[in-house]
Amino acid sequence: MNYQIYQIRNGKRTNISKAIGNLTWSDSVDSLGMEFSFDLPHSYFDEQFKGRLYNGDTILITNNGKELLRGMITSVPLEGGTYSGYDYAYYLNKSETVIQFNKISASKAIRKLCDRYDVPIGTMPNLATLINKTYKDEIVADVLTDILKKVKNETGKGYRMEMSKGKLNIIQDGYIKVKPTYEDKTGRILSCTKSCNITGTRSIEDLRNKVIVAGTDEKKTQIKATAKSDTSIAKYGLLTEVETQDDINEAKARNIAKNKLASLNKVIVSFTAEMVGNNVVRASRMVYFDRPEVGIKGWYKCKSCTHTLNKGLHMMNCEMENY
Repeated sequence: MNYQIYQIRNGKRTNISKAIGNLTWSDSVDSLGMEFSFDLPHSYFDEQFKGRLYNGDTILITNNGKELLRGMITSVPLEGGTYSGYDYAYYLNKSETVIQFNKISASKAIRKLCDRYDVPIGTMPNLATLINKTYKDEIVADVLTDILKKVKNETGKGYRMEMSKGKLNIIQDGYIKVKPTYEDKTGRILSCTKSCNITGTRSIEDLRNKVIVAGTDEKKTQIKATAKSDTSIAKYGLLTEVETQDDINEAKARNIAKNKLASLNKVIVSFTAEMVGNNVVRASRMVYFDRPEVGIKGWYKCKSCTHTLNKGLHMMNCEMENY
């Protein structure tokens, strides 16, 4: 591992790697962007840098010469200590907007919104779901999340937003599969997941085995479609989810009900895995585990991942779930 941390200000790059301690970076499927933090004693400024780190400074983290994270410092301690910040999804998380979409595809809606805030698009699949809605006084990132939620309801496919090299990428859930490894002191390549610590549960608390899709007309019953699993109902009892949408026809409602039922009618296997770090692991990636002794085997979705680099030791703590 060869991690380097740079401060960038006014185009000038300063290597601060030797002074940094307890570097962490993390992301989650429930939020847009990656956050980071690190410790830097106040004494290092006068002894080595003859300067300061300020809010708005760019922090660049590389590994073996490849860019791992680029972001902005947003919180600075008064007398040295822990600094923190975010990648450039920060602006989408902190800005509110008013915007109207008139029956345009989800892809065009996302591009229209990102163009308004000068956020370049990296990769994005064709998302044909029509968006017909006005958003007012809502966080930009929440609007993007709502658009992708509508896509999932209609198509059954979930998508994840993440920033990479200053661009917003829309990636299908489960599309990227990884089997993380590390090199031990003897040079052997070993599986990160094979010897990790695992704790977790199997739960039916969020299980639903009947889905009703309805319109929003309060004057009359607007049930458009129903989907259910008789086998699951016989086993766990009736657990119902109601989904409401504006201006929805029966064909689309049936599709939504079917996809929603497939997503909700399952026992959730969730666990935390503490293991040696590998940069390929981040939120929304599918990670392979082969741990039959705890009943965990196969591909699991990473819901969140926190990487920690301290004194040359790279570790990660991941929240995993069956997909």
